Amino acid sequence: MYYRKTVGYRWFACVNGILMTCIMATVLVPFLHLLSVSFSESSAIVGGKVGLLPVGWSLSSYTRLFHHPSLLGGFRNAAVQTAVGTFLSLFMLTICAYPLSKPIKGRKVFIWLIMITMFFSGGLIPTYMLVKSLHLIDTLWAIVLPFCIMPYYLMIMISFFQSFPDSLEESARMDGLNPIQILFRIVLPLSKAVLAAMSLFLAVYYWNNWFNSMIYLNSTDKYPIMLLVRNIVAGADVAGGPMGTGTDSMSAASLKASVIMITTLPIACMIPFVQKHFAKGVMLGAIKG
Repeated sequence: MYYRKTVGYRWFACVNGILMTCIMATVLVPFLHLLSVSFSESSAIVGGKVGLLPVGWSLSSYTRLFHHPSLLGGFRNAAVQTAVGTFLSLFMLTICAYPLSKPIKGRKVFIWLIMITMFFSGGLIPTYMLVKSLHLIDTLWAIVLPFCIMPYYLMIMISFFQSFPDSLEESARMDGLNPIQILFRIVLPLSKAVLAAMSLFLAVYYWNNWFNSMIYLNSTDKYPIMLLVRNIVAGADVAGGPMGTGTDSMSAASLKASVIMITTLPIACMIPFVQKHFAKGVMLGAIKG
């Protein structure tokens, strides 16, 4: 069917295109500038000559970073935290959200308790004391377990499971499946959109979660890469030595840009694999009452 494009539609498309272009420029320009700084020579950075293109092509900042004694270990620690945290969070969210999407007794009470935690938290000091009393300080579980179930993501998954037709599950029960089998053999294979969206959200959270690592980890050999990035951006030493002053100080800008680039790459590589499910998954934020 052909729809005639009115003048109002053309104006809307034009304004919408300009707005989207401005938003894309706002996001891409700082990223391109950092990328150019990471590949530019120190003298060009000192002179403020670097814009959206590198000036005096140089890989010295990347070479120096990859000689950092803690860099590869930081990537390994971050990968372990992200993989374990994402898998465990998805599992816990699923087994909590599915029963709460059914008309069970006391469901509304549990939903209200979950919603209260979205607005009021236990506080940093009580949470730290609880983690310490469980002897989890300086372990992976101190980073993962307290944040396994995030109320907002749980509400999204509850809303998604509520959208499943009852007739589908009734047919499965008539075939002799119990609720656990229905969940893992019927519901989850049809939930790729929400699982892909949640996986991306959780992976980004755990990958960027440097603050909790700083609070709960005492051993520097357990620091994830984002905590090392935070120390570098804050002016800590790089490659075993201080950044210095003058030209070396301006080289620190290239080092900071380089470390930001290499730490955003893993998350950027995930996007093509979840992109086809992501748009649908994002729309699941419209939570039903």
